[in-house]
Amino acid sequence: MTTKKSSRVLAIIFATLLLDTIGFGIVIPIIPNLFTNEASANFILTTFTASQQLLMAGLITAVFGIMQFFAAPILGELSDVYGRKRLLTIGVGVLAFSQMLFGLGIEIGSLYLLFFARSLAGLAAANISIAQAAIADITEPKDRAKNFGLIGVAFGLGFILGPLIAGWTTSYYGDPAIAFWVASLLGLLNVVFISLFLTETNQLQNVKQKFTLLKGVRNIKIALKDVDARPLYLTSFLYLSGFTFFTSFVGILLITHYGFDEAGVGTFFAFVGICIVITQGGIIRILAPRYTEKEILKVTMLCVSVVIALYPFMPSTAWLYLLIPFLSVPQGLTMANLPALISKSVSPAKQGAALGINGSMMALAQGAVPLCAGIIAASVGIQYSFLAGATCVLAAWLVLFVFMKR
Repeated sequence: MTTKKSSRVLAIIFATLLLDTIGFGIVIPIIPNLFTNEASANFILTTFTASQQLLMAGLITAVFGIMQFFAAPILGELSDVYGRKRLLTIGVGVLAFSQMLFGLGIEIGSLYLLFFARSLAGLAAANISIAQAAIADITEPKDRAKNFGLIGVAFGLGFILGPLIAGWTTSYYGDPAIAFWVASLLGLLNVVFISLFLTETNQLQNVKQKFTLLKGVRNIKIALKDVDARPLYLTSFLYLSGFTFFTSFVGILLITHYGFDEAGVGTFFAFVGICIVITQGGIIRILAPRYTEKEILKVTMLCVSVVIALYPFMPSTAWLYLLIPFLSVPQGLTMANLPALISKSVSPAKQGAALGINGSMMALAQGAVPLCAGIIAASVGIQYSFLAGATCVLAAWLVLFVFMKR
């Protein structure tokens, strides 16, 4: 594929991931008010106790990750057989439909429809594995790290725009469903965009391959059996689990403990996204030539652990904002360097497998942890969910820098 065509494909993939992430980010300011803020006009769990509300908030967040855990490896392999463009178009279309259903669920107050919509969104959001495969198709090995960095930038920008769209439209119109109508419309435009402009990148799509519905489970088994890379996979899983404890309930913490509204939560996460973009686009490029992955991770993982533990105990909102760079910058550096360290630990022939396994570990964390966070918050208090997250990140640091040496 020519350089011009490759650049066009990268631009389309970037736009696709950005719109997907905006759709994911839109949920962040909305769910806390729907599920845990009884003072909100949009609150729907009127017959649930406070503990049950926290549990349901964790469950609806968990169902997204659980469905992604099972779907991501399957969609990646199906795209090997049927092509990236076709599967990516279907995934984006289904995601747009799920956003429409979630908005409808809000309007009619249907908890069942909200859960169904988030399950469908989790299945469709697994198209990130197809986007990664498309990038790999058109990229020389020496440029893959740089081009995969586009995923991080798209994630950061989506984290800015998604919560802002949700927070400010809800505050202005008083109806959180409008944000999901906007996300659905963006998704439909994305379908048209991909259909018209994306060039198929997989030239071997007629090669039949076997795949299994339990590929995600099989990836976990492979990770446990790989003696050389197992500590790194465990490090990645523990770290991702710890950070997911934070992301799952920080919106609820902001509303229930610090009095934020939807616009406030959206602005907060936009600030987080700005820090991620600055880290992915600039700070990494400064540090990478000067320090090894382990030297960076030795500092950043400890920073993330400490800041997660501090969040529920801050005396004012000013302190919450002050902590954001001390969390987001180390988080961005960790998420760039940890996969790179895993990649270096396996042979060139296992690069694709390692990427798939680590993706399954990430999806498993995003599926299991929100439910655990909900149970902990409902049982002993929301602050203990953050302490559990900090402990997981610290455990990841110990595995990487203490137990691996032994």
